[in-house]
Amino acid sequence: MITIDLSFWAELISVLILMVVLNSILYKPIRRLLKEREAKMAGIQAEAEKYERNAEQLVANYDQKMAEARAEGKNELEKLKGEAREEERQLMEAAQQEAEAKKNQLMSELSGQIDAAKKELEAQSEAFAVEIAQKLLGRAV
Repeated sequence: MITIDLSFWAELISVLILMVVLNSILYKPIRRLLKEREAKMAGIQAEAEKYERNAEQLVANYDQKMAEARAEGKNELEKLKGEAREEERQLMEAAQQEAEAKKNQLMSELSGQIDAAKKELEAQSEAFAVEIAQKLLGRAV
């Protein structure tokens, strides 16, 4: 059984003194360091969240600018395609007109050559007819 005598009180006082000494030397500084560490970690966490929000904003701005650049590029491409189609159409019209003019020129030259050949053949046909008649008849006509 436990008897409460002087040794009990001496042990109780020594434990209480040890608790006071340990509290002031060990526990309070450790608690203070833990609170400082917690405050520092909270500050670092807040700063990290701020940087994360900033990074998200930068990514959003980048995505928006890329979308705008793509849209602008697409519009420019469509504009250039339209200009190219118009230029192609104009070139085709010019080529067709040039081909038509060349065709008309060649047709008129050919028509002139045909007319000249007809006149020459008509002029020669009479001489040929006389010559053929002389050969067939065997005498001069």
